[in-house]
Amino acid sequence: MHFRPCLHGLIAGAALFAGAAAADDRIENIVSTASRTELPAARVGSAFSVVDRALIERRQAVLASDLLQDLPGVAVSRLGGPGSQTQLRLRGAEANHVLVLIDGMPVNDPAAADEFSFEQFTSWDLERIELIRGPQSALWGSDAMAGAINFITRRDGAAPLSAAGFAEGGSFDSRRAGLRAGGGRGRFSGTASLSWFETDGENIARQGDERDGYENLTLGLHTAFEVSEQLALELTARHTDASADFDDTFATGLPTDADLVTDTRYWYLQGAAELALQDGRWRQRLTAHWLDSERKNRDAGRLTDRSDGERSGLRYQSSWALGKAPDRYQLTAAIDYEKEEFAQAFPGNPFLSAADQRQSRNSTGLVAELQAQPLPGLDLNGSLRHDLNSDFKDKTTLRLTAAWRPDAGATRLHASYGTGMKKPTFTELFGFFPASFVGNPDLKPEESSGFDIGIDQRFFDDRLRADLTWFYAELENEIQTVFLPGFRSSVVNGDGRSRRQGIELELQARLTPALQATASYTYTEASEPDASGRRQREIRRPRHMAAVNLDYGFAGDRGDLNLNLSYTGDQLDRDFSRFPSPLVTLDDYLLVNLAASYALGERWSVYARAENLLDEDYENVFGYRNPGRAFYAGIRAGFGQR
Repeated sequence: MHFRPCLHGLIAGAALFAGAAAADDRIENIVSTASRTELPAARVGSAFSVVDRALIERRQAVLASDLLQDLPGVAVSRLGGPGSQTQLRLRGAEANHVLVLIDGMPVNDPAAADEFSFEQFTSWDLERIELIRGPQSALWGSDAMAGAINFITRRDGAAPLSAAGFAEGGSFDSRRAGLRAGGGRGRFSGTASLSWFETDGENIARQGDERDGYENLTLGLHTAFEVSEQLALELTARHTDASADFDDTFATGLPTDADLVTDTRYWYLQGAAELALQDGRWRQRLTAHWLDSERKNRDAGRLTDRSDGERSGLRYQSSWALGKAPDRYQLTAAIDYEKEEFAQAFPGNPFLSAADQRQSRNSTGLVAELQAQPLPGLDLNGSLRHDLNSDFKDKTTLRLTAAWRPDAGATRLHASYGTGMKKPTFTELFGFFPASFVGNPDLKPEESSGFDIGIDQRFFDDRLRADLTWFYAELENEIQTVFLPGFRSSVVNGDGRSRRQGIELELQARLTPALQATASYTYTEASEPDASGRRQREIRRPRHMAAVNLDYGFAGDRGDLNLNLSYTGDQLDRDFSRFPSPLVTLDDYLLVNLAASYALGERWSVYARAENLLDEDYENVFGYRNPGRAFYAGIRAGFGQR
């Protein structure tokens, strides 16, 4: 199905219905990812988006990636249905150029090319998503070269006791359920959650009839203890155990039905202590984090290979409020230490035993950040970071932002500039399959610079808000694939510069007391030099992306109806069934989802949703089919909820 002729109409509809990917008043929110300390949203100079709990619940999205794909600058590529590898590209950058945090804990996986496994992250215990666009390496290090995403989980410890649960079923023999409980007593509070999702799935290959299923069990825990008025302790833990069917691509380069399964386990653990002195003017925070991943591939039940990743670190930061006006000037100094480990093995296969390996590296980042408000309504932020790397030359990155609200009025001007760097992955350095891919230990880190400038304007007594941003970025030393004799490949740092530029539009409108709308539009031009030096469009970067969400409350807010339209323009990909992988064009597509809910009382509600209502047949990775039309229904229960 083709929608190119109506693209301009869709954009016009986005402008009419307007939205900022968050149903609340974003300007009054606190943003925790755009600085080393929390900032009021009005003082943030970087381009950002926020998805709040209300929108998460109204959308009824199973996976967090379904919420992210409607935000400006975000392109999502998925190898089929739920559980399939999911990559996110921000402003045309690579999938491993985005840092992902869970409650401030870095969770990019060293054993997955430094990417986060978006396919494993369900939305049941999500409170909020923060997306910060543009280079953030000066704040957060290597993985944040194009931006950062922070998944903030639920905290139900304010009430003495609260609990919630749900159960649902639907198409593709899908079943979901979840529980969450929390409470507080005195100085202690805690929240525990559980979610389970299982589906028989649909065939992701173009041919055959084998269904590719998926199962996910996720456990979460957060506890907090106020030792005194000055000292607070926190512990966050999360575990995911998942299993996904996938197809064979070895014979033809395209997915072919096969009895292949990937079993994945993740452990995330973070402990933090925060000390506030001098009436809160001097704050110190010490955190320790640990990620452990395990991925096993099986063929007809037999283990064929496994990979393991570990990421551990310590962070200490100290923030001082300066001068007589503590909210106007703040200086932060931080030390980040991190160790990454990677291991892979091919048990019982003597032909691939040479690929068995265990690697590690570490880095220390020294960070300085100054927040300043020299004039009322003018906020400046400068960050400088120096990374000492065990395997590469030391790198220094910079970040400058500005936000200005003249007379504290309805206009907010914002701009940012930053440099970034991304260390090569373990796979790029040391290889994976000796017979087909050879690593390059002489690789240098990729480096980037970029800036954006925008205007955030409110109209009609804040009933309408529009945020328009223009961005530009360049990438040097891009790690690119090259082909070697004997049908092998490797990677090198490419010559020339890749360029990414475009515009992002976020709009929000309250049309009536019961009807509100959000929308976004992104135009991205991402190009790189080819072997002859001529510029060519990069793959899996659609030029046009847009989304519109309409939400209507009825029956005294007991009922809710939510309509979501998500448009992805045509994009290039490679056909790996032919050598040397020629470029192909993937058609544009429009996804329409409809969700409804109704409260039966204070504790019970029922809900239903339809996904891909138009039964769109589409691919966002060549050869991998996505699910068709589907219907789901469920029931929720809860008491003592905030």
